[in-house]
Amino acid sequence: MKFSIIIPACNAESTIPDLLDSLSKQRYVEDFEVIVVDDCSSDATVEICSGSGCTLIARTRNRGPANCRNVGAARAIGEYLIFTDSDCVVPSDWIESFERALSLGDSDVIMGKLVLLPSTVVGDSISALGFPAGGSLGFEKVWRVSEEGYTRTLSSCNCAIKKDIFFGLGGFDESFPYAGGEDTFLAHTLLESGHRIRYCPEVIAYHPARKSVGEFIRWQFKRGISSLIFARKISRKKEFVSLRLWSTKNVIKYNFRDKKFPLIFLLLGLSFAAQMSGFLFAKYKLKKAGACES
Repeated sequence: MKFSIIIPACNAESTIPDLLDSLSKQRYVEDFEVIVVDDCSSDATVEICSGSGCTLIARTRNRGPANCRNVGAARAIGEYLIFTDSDCVVPSDWIESFERALSLGDSDVIMGKLVLLPSTVVGDSISALGFPAGGSLGFEKVWRVSEEGYTRTLSSCNCAIKKDIFFGLGGFDESFPYAGGEDTFLAHTLLESGHRIRYCPEVIAYHPARKSVGEFIRWQFKRGISSLIFARKISRKKEFVSLRLWSTKNVIKYNFRDKKFPLIFLLLGLSFAAQMSGFLFAKYKLKKAGACES
């Protein structure tokens, strides 16, 4: 078997049926497997997945998406692991597109394109900030892509990696407790190990926009916590700071004439404030824990 699709899920009863339905309609003619790792859901996610024909791994304790992906990957029998999220939907040629990209033979790691679905004014404004995976702004305006088509990051909502490489690098770092940061760090580890990541915009997955300002701020706060973990693990911090400034400039440049720009600009400021708050909160907790140990 060539492909194993890994999906972490937590309280996904409203979204995962559409994803599983889209996977059942794949035109890919060879066998592939779908593995859902439920992260201790309190809704009907387990019941929905139990009747879908996928392989279901139900956790009894919440461990976070990085752990769930690693657990699913450990069960996988495919040569390549494809990762997506429980709130995505994929077109019928999704797996075929991954296979075509991998058949080029110049990379065993593929990053696809995420298309954000049209939403409310708030949802579209959040998407315009480049969240997640480039949002409606576009992947290439948030993460640099070379003329040859290579990039320096991954987003776990739409990517593929050869299983031997994945486990050779230790998989996703489970010290990241939330979604965000663990996939960027895996990409960093891949590049440091000499692997290349090809960005293939023809490999498309669809993702709903985040419509709630409160949910968005909580998400950004968690990203701030992950940012501290990430910063403690890498040495070339200036490179990522420079990238963030470049992508922020693009948010302003490509949205300046949009009538939603005042809201987009406000959300951009809230994003920075929430991430900085999460970063400082995590730093304080770390310092406090160190003081207690001493």
